[in-house]
Amino acid sequence: MHPNNYAQQGDVKMHRQKTDDDGDAVSEILGVIMMLAMVITIMGGVWIFLNPYLVAFHDNTNWHSASNIADRIEDRIDVVGDSPDGTGTQQALSIKSSTINPANLVEEWIIASDLTPNEVVQVNELNASSFQFMALNESVTSISVQNPTNVSTFDVSSGFDWTTIDHNLVSETYLIIDFYNAGDVHVHRWSRFVLSGLSISTLIDGGLNQIALVNDARISKDPSTSWSIEEAPRLRLDTLVDGSTRLSLVLTDVQLNSAIESGGNVGFKVESLGPIQLFTGESYNLQMKVKNTLHSVIDPQYHEIWLTDYTISRASGTLDEFVGITPYQRASGIDGLTVQTQGQPLSLEIDVRRLAVNA
Repeated sequence: MHPNNYAQQGDVKMHRQKTDDDGDAVSEILGVIMMLAMVITIMGGVWIFLNPYLVAFHDNTNWHSASNIADRIEDRIDVVGDSPDGTGTQQALSIKSSTINPANLVEEWIIASDLTPNEVVQVNELNASSFQFMALNESVTSISVQNPTNVSTFDVSSGFDWTTIDHNLVSETYLIIDFYNAGDVHVHRWSRFVLSGLSISTLIDGGLNQIALVNDARISKDPSTSWSIEEAPRLRLDTLVDGSTRLSLVLTDVQLNSAIESGGNVGFKVESLGPIQLFTGESYNLQMKVKNTLHSVIDPQYHEIWLTDYTISRASGTLDEFVGITPYQRASGIDGLTVQTQGQPLSLEIDVRRLAVNA
């Protein structure tokens, strides 16, 4: 009987030991599962906490990359802009998170000036193929109309009334109208330039960040804000040694036929189409009008920047001594801009840079 009892007792002990081992294994597995669940919970919390910062870091990296692209493009434009027709440069851009799109015909400049003190000419453009003019001293005898491809001349008999000219030189980019007297003296120039540029679009959290490079200006927009001007086209005034004032301005037209997609090594070629010397020398009764069609908020910002000194002088009651850029008529600048010189001579140096990208 004893051996059998010992055998049974051994079996019982082995069964209890196996049961204890199984229980320990289950406990270890449950412990590991609970630990993993805790780690996952903590990691999820950390991710939720860090995600806004990671998104902001990613957006900031993309924005900084787009800003660097804009800097390099502006540098290439400055290098090539004043070069002869057909001169250019080519380089590779790393555009990993952005696209470069054309901003076609977005900024219109109308600049008109009498070129002698003996005649005052007023011009109204009626439509794309006709205009009317009036010469107060009735000295205008011929008119030249120029667009990018053609030049037409007209013999006229001006009087103290509006005269209509139909020229049929339709152009969406630029039109230059010159007026001459009987002695073939250039008495007035009227010009209209509609400028194009580039827009750099970068996808960030919430939408697109856009940087528009138009006429040496840099205008930017975030998904949650409207367009704001980082740099405006520069109207430079200098007082010369003889006391006269000189206004310098460079208009820049950049043409891009199709979008440049993102890529690690994208070809970027800038070529000059030949600069145009628009005004040089004495100026009388200057009028400049600007209209930007990117958004209605841009024109008032331009006017605010250019008329800052005038606004300060007006507020301080010193306009009778002010020399600088002023509204042409209404104080808002909606009628255009001119230059007040307090009776001193005014000269102009206005050029137009024309460029093509990846033409």
